[in-house]
Amino acid sequence: MRRAAAANPSLSPDSLETLLADPRTAEGAAANPALPVPRMHALLDHCLNGTTTPPGAVQR
Repeated sequence: MRRAAAANPSLSPDSLETLLADPRTAEGAAANPALPVPRMHALLDHCLNGTTTPPGAVQR
């Protein structure tokens, strides 16, 4: 139920950040279609490299 709620596209970016920090809701929040692209890239960088990319440094 929590993961499904975290995937709700009407959530605010602040709410998504809070949900991403909680292991119980992080997966749903990461799948949220409203998650900003720079934040998606930062999550992927962290998962793949163990590093984070500042949102302004993302290349398109």
